[in-house]
Amino acid sequence: MEDPYYVQIATSDLAELARALEILDEHADLNHRYRKMLDESRQMLSADEVRLTQARGLAKRLMVLLKAAGQEFPDALNGELRTALDAARDRADSLVFHPEEG
Repeated sequence: MEDPYYVQIATSDLAELARALEILDEHADLNHRYRKMLDESRQMLSADEVRLTQARGLAKRLMVLLKAAGQEFPDALNGELRTALDAARDRADSLVFHPEEG
């Protein structure tokens, strides 16, 4: 496997993560520190490409934000939003724990 620092990934391939960040922004009750993390993550996704290491960091941030939103957060969402959140969680998991597949 190539050095992940030099591997580029299109941000369009991270659409699930971007959608989850939108959902968190619109529906989660997050404090200002988590909101800043959310804004920085969305700004990173405005580029055409990011390094694989950045994508993995973004996935880790999403995991932190989901945890900060609370265990009950997904249950409060409608089916479509919850499905999008589950897809983002799966994508984040593959980036962080199985980068060779991601």
